[in-house]
Amino acid sequence: MRPNLFSGASRLLTYSRNGKLLTRGRSTKATSSSLDSQHQDAATTEGGRSESVEESPEQQQKLPTREPLAKNFFIGVVDKELLAYPEVIPRDEMAQLENTLLPLKNYFGEPRETEETSPETLRQLGLYGLNVSTDFDGKGFGWSASLMASEPDSTDINVTLSLQTHRVVVDLLKEVGTPLQQQRYLQDLATGKLIGTEAIYEISPPEEDYFSTQAELVQETGKWHLNGEKSFVICTPGERQLFLVLAQTQQPSVPGVLGRGTTIFLVDSQQEGVRLGEKHATFGTRKAEIRRVHFDHVKLGEDQVVGLPHDGNRYSEKLVRSSRLRGSLVGVSLAKKLLNELAQYTVSTTQCGVQLQDLELPRIHMSRALCSVYAMESMLYLSAGLLDEFRAQDVTLESAITKYYTLRQLYAIATQNLGLVGPKSLLVGEATELGLRDAAQLCTQGESLDTLGMFIALTGLQHAGQAMNTGVRKSRNPLFNPGHIFAKFLDTNSIDNPKTKMQLSEHVHPSLEAASQCIEQSVARLQMAVELMFTKHGNAVVERQSEMQRLAEVGTLIYAMWASVARASRSYCIGLPLADHELLTATAICSEGRDRVRTLCTEIYGGHFVNNDNTLVRLSKQVAKSKGYFAVHPLTFNF
Repeated sequence: MRPNLFSGASRLLTYSRNGKLLTRGRSTKATSSSLDSQHQDAATTEGGRSESVEESPEQQQKLPTREPLAKNFFIGVVDKELLAYPEVIPRDEMAQLENTLLPLKNYFGEPRETEETSPETLRQLGLYGLNVSTDFDGKGFGWSASLMASEPDSTDINVTLSLQTHRVVVDLLKEVGTPLQQQRYLQDLATGKLIGTEAIYEISPPEEDYFSTQAELVQETGKWHLNGEKSFVICTPGERQLFLVLAQTQQPSVPGVLGRGTTIFLVDSQQEGVRLGEKHATFGTRKAEIRRVHFDHVKLGEDQVVGLPHDGNRYSEKLVRSSRLRGSLVGVSLAKKLLNELAQYTVSTTQCGVQLQDLELPRIHMSRALCSVYAMESMLYLSAGLLDEFRAQDVTLESAITKYYTLRQLYAIATQNLGLVGPKSLLVGEATELGLRDAAQLCTQGESLDTLGMFIALTGLQHAGQAMNTGVRKSRNPLFNPGHIFAKFLDTNSIDNPKTKMQLSEHVHPSLEAASQCIEQSVARLQMAVELMFTKHGNAVVERQSEMQRLAEVGTLIYAMWASVARASRSYCIGLPLADHELLTATAICSEGRDRVRTLCTEIYGGHFVNNDNTLVRLSKQVAKSKGYFAVHPLTFNF
């Protein structure tokens, strides 16, 4: 097994075929990892120049980088110290933050049927500068604080879509932008004079290239000429905007496919050649302005290039990390809203003399929705806490998993609510109808969930391939490694009865011992499933998409279990209200998660002929050949 096998595959998944982008307390004892040296190394450009990485004072105050948490699940390794849920906001700062949020909660908590929130109102509330440094007139909030401060506006999905994409642009400028770009844009972004937004996706991308939108560098003038159009851009008509545009570029010294790359540009909406196009009539979020944006020979200077030219894929990793975390917050808020509305409906509705809240089915449905929301929220703030607490922490997989789990569970909650409410649930204007529309919109706004699942599996396999290389090579060559095969034969470890020595129960409250055992067994099963896939398929493992989707779901469930247990343990230990019910919630999440993981790993072990994949693949060939349903009518005679 070549360790570098999956680096190319994951790069291919940075953009899907439709042009969509993929890509504990302070006392916790942190150990350094290889990521520290990676962060300190200079990034080499195509011309041999080096781009130095300078750490900000905030970064220098953080703890040393740890090994990635979720990636190590794929090799059966856990970082037990990360079961201490991060407390990155000191007590006094938390009190100040809660006081700051009171006006926001009051404003967005009031019903506003017809009144729309204007950009001027958002400026007065200070919502544009939450994650901008105080040096540029912003609030200076870190990841956890800015997400918490974003919760009030996230209850209004039409408003928050614009605010969240604005904050994503700010995040990228803070991490990748040059001092000149930060001086030029961040202050205006903080005050709302300039509103940032992503312009990434295209309805009709080319078959072979990354994007139809292309930029060419004119050597004589040193200017870039940008041409093309972007779709699904969240706009604020009448306001000056800063578009973050990903365009395809060609390295001048490298012809053909090898020289093809992507570059990130900052484009002012007031520049000549920038034009807002038609508004997309979307299924949900109908009050949001989602439009096409056209770029006709827009001239851009070198100071409008984010990072290095032709190397947009590398910087897009930071872009999608921010987009996934901030997009997950919107999903969590909508899921909470749907759960609260359902709870109120069951309390206020009586059928045949019995309140719905007293019937078993509605109660179980509400509890499942509660568990899903609890896990979503726990994963989101655990991922944000890792970024706040550790220097240059790798949360690429954690952010992808959080969005993947959040949106899948959000849509499940929205659809299940329909069954309890009945026919009136889809009447225009009903809360269930609006919730379903908005949930569906979030699930399709941006990268598709199937592509995101493939990204999760590929990222985990890439990490595992480097660690398991030697053992897998021996398993695939049994005649040359009889000792290794004999040891495997004597090993009594199995999917049904995995052996673990992780002792996670020592790092959580004793009431969560059973839940921690569920995590241990699930991690062991994931490691065995990954090793089996490598051994069976070798380099062709990336072609086993059904198995990779199962692998992505397993990794997602384990991270949900981990975050929930860590949060519940902290809540009970410090005596938060209703912490005993948080213990029940975490236990329920882990119990169901363990059973689902066992089922998925058993299907991976069984292979195509046992798990029905092979039958489905054979059927699909005939469906494609017949261009649809191929069976004749059930009452047809054959004579």
